[in-house]
This record gives sequence, C-alpha cells and structure tokens, in this order.
Amino acid sequence: MTKNRKLFEDVDERSDSTQASSIETSSVEQSSLLKIWLWTLLVSLISLILVGGWTRLTDSGLSIVEWKPITGMIPPFSSEGWIVEFEKYKSIPEFKLVNFAITMDEFKFIYWWEWGHRQLARFIGLVWFLGFLILWITKQIPERWTFYFFGIGLIGALQAFLGWWMVSSGLDGQVVDVFSYRLAIHLTMAFVILALIFWAILFHSENSAKIFESRRYRNKFSVNILAGLGVLCYVQLALGALVAGIDAGRSYNDWPLMNGNWIPDDLFEYEPFITNFFENSGLVQFNHRLTAYLLFIAVSIIWWTNRRNPYLKIRVAANYLMIIVVVQMLLGIITVLYSAPLSLASLHQFAAILFILAYVNLFFKTYYPVSQKI
Repeated sequence: MTKNRKLFEDVDERSDSTQASSIETSSVEQSSLLKIWLWTLLVSLISLILVGGWTRLTDSGLSIVEWKPITGMIPPFSSEGWIVEFEKYKSIPEFKLVNFAITMDEFKFIYWWEWGHRQLARFIGLVWFLGFLILWITKQIPERWTFYFFGIGLIGALQAFLGWWMVSSGLDGQVVDVFSYRLAIHLTMAFVILALIFWAILFHSENSAKIFESRRYRNKFSVNILAGLGVLCYVQLALGALVAGIDAGRSYNDWPLMNGNWIPDDLFEYEPFITNFFENSGLVQFNHRLTAYLLFIAVSIIWWTNRRNPYLKIRVAANYLMIIVVVQMLLGIITVLYSAPLSLASLHQFAAILFILAYVNLFFKTYYPVSQKI
C-alpha cells in the first residue's frame, strides 16, 4: 500500500531534485586537474608550515633582513656575496645581543632555512596562480567556486605580507626576536588557508547532487557546536604559536604541575599588564595547557555524542578527531617534559596540522551529511 505524502514534502523534494540536476557535477566527474591542483596546494602548504616551524625553532627567521619578492629568490653564490649577507645580519639586534659569536658556517645554516622557507612560499603562490589561470581559461572551475579559489590566492598574498610584517618586528631594534603575537597571526592565517583548501577538496570529492540533497538532513545544532569547537581550535593554535615565539616550552618542564605548582606564582609580573599574555612564558604556557584541557574535554563530548550517529562517515570522522587529540595531547606533554627539542616540537606541530584536518573533515561531514545505503 502506497503511503500518503504531504503536498509540501512533494513540492520540496521535486524542487530539490530539479535544482540538483541543474548544478554542475562534482570534480570527480568533471576535472582531475582541479583535484591535482588542490592536493598540490594542500601538501605544499603542510610542508611550508613544517618548514616555518623548523625555521623558528632553529632561530633562522631573521637571517635574511630584506624582503625582495623577485631578486630575493637568488641566494649568494660567491664568498663576497655571503660576506655581504652576513654584514647585513650583523646590523640587527639578534646578532648584536644573542648571536655575536656566530661563524660564517653557522650563519649559512640559518640562512638556508629561511631562504628555503621563502622559496617554498613562492612555489605555492606560483602553483596557485598557474592552476587558477589554467582552470579559469579552460572553464574547469565549478560554478560558484571562482571567487572562492580567487579568495584563497588573495589570502595567500596577505599571508606573504604578514610574514614580512612578522620578520620586520625583529629588525627595528625593539626586540631580539619577532613579536610573538605577529608570529601567532602569521601561523593561524596559514591554518585558515589550509582549512579552506581541504574544505574544497572534500567538497569536490563528493557528487554534487548528493551534496545538495544532504543539506536537507543537516543538524544545525551539531553544526553550531562544531563551529564553536573551531573557534577553540584556533585559539589553541594561536597560543601554541605564542609558546613557540618566546620559547615558553623550554621552561616549566614538569607536568601536570608547573615548577611544582598548579598555578605558577609569576603569571602577571610583567608591566604593562597586557604584555603578560604575549611575553610571560609562565602565563603563555599555562594558557596553552588550560586550553588543551578544554579542547580535550570538548572533543571527548563530541565524540561520545556521535558514537551512535546514523551516518557512518560522521562516526568515523569523530573517531579520527578523538584519536588525534589524544596523540596531540600526549605529544604536548612529552615535548614539555623534554624541554621542547626540535624533533618533538616539530612532531607536535605536525599533529596540530592533522588535528585541524580531522576537525575540518568532521565539520564537513556534519555540514553535508551525505546519505549512504544501510
């Protein structure tokens, strides 16, 4: 016996079906070039974030004191060229107050780290430009995505400016390193770009008709909860950047206490007061730890509530996020206990990248709950 259906339900479904058939097919069906372009951008950006972290941890970020987008691609090849670059480095506070005994070979080491970081950034910019241009000329950019992909390029250009804005803060004589808050802005912007690229990959890995239809089954409450989690994630990223910016991970190397106390005694000893949140290693690390606990609790609750979700993809995505947050928290603890050596600090940063990707994946699967056969 055929079940009677409501008039408005019929109209809505027919409307959705008509619109779904009119939109373009997904990139799976349309353009392998689009997927190759997006994945190249994603992998390159992950590499750039890691190299940027190594550049910071090896104190290499101020070895090149000029920003020359074109001519800066050419490193020194002669002894005279290296002497010129070394003399430029000797003019900044980091050399005069910290690295005054550095040798030419040691300078070359930090120079190549920063040079490589900048070349990788240029490579990503070139990949975006050429890929976008080819896709646009050949009309392989899906409908309504032109501005999205163009916006990624604009944000990338802003990121390049933020990189120099960060570096320049260590050249003007006020500090011997870059301002930690500028480092935090620069790093979190990189993760924003990472999330945007990965979102596009996830979207164009699904059939457009299924994506469109899935919006009818979206749980708005779950989406809002995950949006709030996203804010907490990026707060934690910024705090992690502050920790790296002032080497706060190399102090207070016990856990769960901090120098034997639950709350350090010197959290607000800096003047003016606001500088404690950016320059006081005790407060910066304390805030990073506290937010990590909150993030762990939030992810645990979200995982628990999704363990019986009818959508398999959401359950799997929640499992991934839970596993990674546990691994990341353990890595954070070990990194602190061993005074943040380069290897552990880099691994901790890589886990942060995986965490953001897992978060975006869960958010996407919740925002577009694509139905599957049972």
